[in-house]
Amino acid sequence: MAWKEKMKEYGGGDLTFLSEDGEVLFFVVVGDPVLLEGKYKGKPSVKIGAPVVTEDGFQMFVCGKRLALKISKYDGQYDKVAFLAVRHGAMGDINSTYELSLCDNKEKTKQLLAIAKRDFEPSMIAEAVTSALEVMQG
Repeated sequence: MAWKEKMKEYGGGDLTFLSEDGEVLFFVVVGDPVLLEGKYKGKPSVKIGAPVVTEDGFQMFVCGKRLALKISKYDGQYDKVAFLAVRHGAMGDINSTYELSLCDNKEKTKQLLAIAKRDFEPSMIAEAVTSALEVMQG
């Protein structure tokens, strides 16, 4: 069994986030955002869960409110566009910034939209939210 399948079995395998400087995520949005409240290093933390599809399929993209606000500017276009998110800042740096742009690679956009249409079911969101909340309580 592969790591991804094991992590889905253990919990959290349907989550993604950007944690390293220069880390990149290509995605399409497939659902409404979800407010996720938990703890980070023992302190209260509020994040946004963005239901997305990546090359790996459906995932809950856990991000901050500023990045979620950038994504929200494209509301109404999610069925036509793909995004590229890039983290700028070291792991654990609370001052990290996140760049968001539309994916200008038409083939990549078509690929992600096709994966979403083929593999995504709205019922997947509830399970991903549960996983995200479990991880955030740790």
